[in-house]
Amino acid sequence: MKIQIIAVGLLKSGPEKALFDQYAKRLGYKLKVIEIDSRQDKQIPASAYLKALSEKDMVIILDEGGENLSSRSFAQKLETYSQTGKQLSFIIGGADGIPEEVKHLACFRVSFGKLTWPHLLARVLLVEQLYRAQQITSNHPYHRD
Repeated sequence: MKIQIIAVGLLKSGPEKALFDQYAKRLGYKLKVIEIDSRQDKQIPASAYLKALSEKDMVIILDEGGENLSSRSFAQKLETYSQTGKQLSFIIGGADGIPEEVKHLACFRVSFGKLTWPHLLARVLLVEQLYRAQQITSNHPYHRD
């Protein structure tokens, strides 16, 4: 399975990067990260996201209004999507969210709860859940219900 994360913000050295790298190394999937540099005074235009996507991608956005899944349900959804052979492109927006033009491309919207997460932590949460999904799918004991 090929996975791409398109995320606002630059993950520089620090605890978030260390955690992200730890889980990314454990993934058996091919992972590509595209970072969109953000400026606090400007909303990120749709074109910044769109240039990282192809027509063959299955777009999944992290959205507070998305579906709040269990880790096991998330793993099942990823398994279903992986069978299409398409690259899964996860989009993590910045402080102003994701433009509607990009949201319309999503085949699925997922929420990590009603809490607001900084976009750098959301990236860590996503890669950990991708790793957890991989472990659930392979019946590894990492995940416990």
